[in-house]
Amino acid sequence: MKHFSLNTLLCTIVVASISIAPCECDDKLITDTCSKTPNPPLCVSYIKTDYKSKDVKDVPGLGIIVAQIFELKAKVPKDILFLMLSVGKNPDIQVQMKACFGSYSFLIYTAMPATINAFQVGKPRLAEGYANTAAIGVSDCEKSFNGKSPIHADNIITHDIALILLAKESLGSKHYYTQGEPTDGSSKAILEEEVTDVHAVHFINH
Repeated sequence: MKHFSLNTLLCTIVVASISIAPCECDDKLITDTCSKTPNPPLCVSYIKTDYKSKDVKDVPGLGIIVAQIFELKAKVPKDILFLMLSVGKNPDIQVQMKACFGSYSFLIYTAMPATINAFQVGKPRLAEGYANTAAIGVSDCEKSFNGKSPIHADNIITHDIALILLAKESLGSKHYYTQGEPTDGSSKAILEEEVTDVHAVHFINH
């Protein structure tokens, strides 16, 4: 009876391992897409930590995952700022902290949900705009402290994710165009310019 139970357990473990292992096509989609972002290793790492990534079949789906990761990571600096403002800590930088808190609140509760919805309804340009807003918002927050904010490390994290997200949403635009959305030469030029602009958002002391 013990022998049977052990075999049953081993079979269960093997089956479970097979069922949760991502297929090669999913890995290829993630790797190929992330290779076109500013930080491919970080991009791959973040996406693969989400169990839903193994079921994603296109670039917009990956963009949604990255937007959700941004939401999660951005809550950390927002909560830190809320606590500091609540206890009246560092009165000399209250104005900057309030501005950053407001920016993060907007990004978490408005910009990222709108980004996700834009991907879901097939409007990557709109999603790209929100991603750019996120990258600039975090950068402006850090710059308001001259690169020495009390949430510097968290700003670096969210800024990196925002740039990955911006690249994905630019690539998402390409994905939708290849699915049949009409585009002329001018649209292509705008798209290429937007992809290039992923690298144009600078961050102090990064």
